[in-house]
Amino acid sequence: MAIQATEAVILNRKDLRETSITATFYSRDFGKIKGVLKGIRGDRSKYGSLAELFSINNIVFYERSKGDFQNITQCDLVDGLFGLRKNLFAIAYASYMAELTDELTEPAEKNAEIYDLLTGSLKLLSAGEEAGKIARIFELRLLSLLGFSPATEGCSACGKKLAAKGPASKIKFSMRRGGLLCQDCSKHDQFAQEITMGTAQTLNHLKSAKPGSLVKFRISKSIEGELNSLIEKIVASHIERPLKSKKFIKELQKLKR
Repeated sequence: MAIQATEAVILNRKDLRETSITATFYSRDFGKIKGVLKGIRGDRSKYGSLAELFSINNIVFYERSKGDFQNITQCDLVDGLFGLRKNLFAIAYASYMAELTDELTEPAEKNAEIYDLLTGSLKLLSAGEEAGKIARIFELRLLSLLGFSPATEGCSACGKKLAAKGPASKIKFSMRRGGLLCQDCSKHDQFAQEITMGTAQTLNHLKSAKPGSLVKFRISKSIEGELNSLIEKIVASHIERPLKSKKFIKELQKLKR
């Protein structure tokens, strides 16, 4: 068994017996890691961290070739992202980002860009930036990094370049094709969703941008509503089960109205 060290963010954790926990990390150097931290709830001096959800830590573990769980021998806090704990919406959206990352990634598949996207987005939430917007950008960038990016540069069926039109004009988006459709191809997909060109252009802009660069990017209320509905359907088409965190966000939104 090789001893490995990396920086990682905690996606979820569960108590194991009286003193230990199991945790899922997403790491910079090894992708998703599932591990056991023995005695962390008993002798806290053994670790430099309490392994809180969404915290960023330096971890050391014995890499096993067989079995799902690694033995985490060290977990030292780098950034607790304590600003997240002050806002229920920030916690809810952080939970969603962590759950979506866990759902869409496989263990031991390294992707440093996903790690940077996740930690960067969590830091923006911790700093008090608009949670819903950060989540939309996160969703699109994550899908893009995993090869699921919606096709918005041209027709997803025939590849033809789409004619430039005003933001209020209409265009079709196909869930089956995973992208926009030209006028001819849209006739062959009865389930294609009609959206405005403004929403399509915003979708194209968001999917290639980094969250930090779009903090001040303004989206009109009409486009925001249409965009949120569309992205929710795109994400749902790539996951196998409804996410608990998404349901919690919707319940919070109802209370806010």
